[in-house]
Amino acid sequence: MKVKRYQADNMRQAMAQVREELGEDAVLISNKRVNGKVEVLAASGYELEQLQHKVNKATVSAPTEPSRPADTRPAARGSSERNLPFEMLADLEREKELSKQRDQQQQAEIHSQSQSLREMQEELGRLRKMFEGEMEQLMWRESRDRQPNRVALLSRLEMIGINHDLAVKLVEKVLPCDDLNLGWQRVIRTLLKALKKPAPDPLEDGGIIAMIGSTGVGKTTTAVKLAARYAEIHGRNQVALVTTDDFRPGQREQLLSLGGSLGLSVQVAASQQEMQQALDSYSERKLVIIDTAGVNQRRKDFEKQFATVLAGDRPVIPFLVLSATVQESVLNDTIRAFTRLEPAAAIITKTDENASIGAVLSALIRYRLPVSYVATGQGIPDDLKQAGNEFFTGKIKQSYRQAVAQMSRRRSATA
Repeated sequence: MKVKRYQADNMRQAMAQVREELGEDAVLISNKRVNGKVEVLAASGYELEQLQHKVNKATVSAPTEPSRPADTRPAARGSSERNLPFEMLADLEREKELSKQRDQQQQAEIHSQSQSLREMQEELGRLRKMFEGEMEQLMWRESRDRQPNRVALLSRLEMIGINHDLAVKLVEKVLPCDDLNLGWQRVIRTLLKALKKPAPDPLEDGGIIAMIGSTGVGKTTTAVKLAARYAEIHGRNQVALVTTDDFRPGQREQLLSLGGSLGLSVQVAASQQEMQQALDSYSERKLVIIDTAGVNQRRKDFEKQFATVLAGDRPVIPFLVLSATVQESVLNDTIRAFTRLEPAAAIITKTDENASIGAVLSALIRYRLPVSYVATGQGIPDDLKQAGNEFFTGKIKQSYRQAVAQMSRRRSATA
């Protein structure tokens, strides 16, 4: 075996010297820089054990570059590969490439398996929904055959918009009952008993009350209706209106116009100081109604919007105005937000614009919020009624009749 050290200006020249003298079968044992030159150690005609012995001996005895300071940094990745023979270097590169190909293949297989798993999960989900739907249909048919009145009562409640969970509880309380009409009467009575009572009546109790609620629910019209009704009973000099809605001149002008046409006293209070002055000027009035600006309950400064109204020296009783035309989920969100202001009761508007009364009843029962008055139209003050059992019983029956008629029209249209 022949081992020899070569020096050159660069690696290419050094390797040319190795191949010229030792031949193409030579192996590179090591390489480094010495005094600005590239120094390589190469061998030919070697045996593995003999080569290892020569390498160790040559490495120990090899001079180092005196001017270069000791490098204590961790060895760079791949630096140990400099001491490998050409054949071993080639094998290492091939192994790296094969390893990379195996990794890519494994990732492709994992991706394919993940895609297959997702497709399988989606298919199982569709099958589960189909199975659950069929089971519900089967259970419904069995229940219809065994308890026809139960199914019929649940259907009626859901047709008028009553929440399903509440409908189930109501029906369970009135069964068993062999007479469907009798069962329906019992369900209505049970539903109305679930409403929280008694509700405060501002037309009897008087004081300072505030109409609060979301934009567009009819607070201004409701405030005027209450004031006009109170004036009919106690006189116009016993009631007054105050508006804080200085952000929308249209609403402010509406209250001023309506109040003036009815001979009612109206003031605008855009600040807490103005509110205090208005209330002081109306201190002899038995009823003062404050019409507040509509507020989005999702705003971070939601409660601050009512500081002008509720932070005064005199107690103000809030009444939450709700529209019967919105969905139950919106009603739930609204009531949940405004309960932080502790409303005494709700006033339901636009009951004439929605055939279904179930959504608002479900929300009132869920949050145990009593209801004082309902608005049945735009007439002032005639279209304002007390929210008693008589009104709700009639409205529930009317909602059911209209739902049946609408269903019949749809069936006729598709026949």
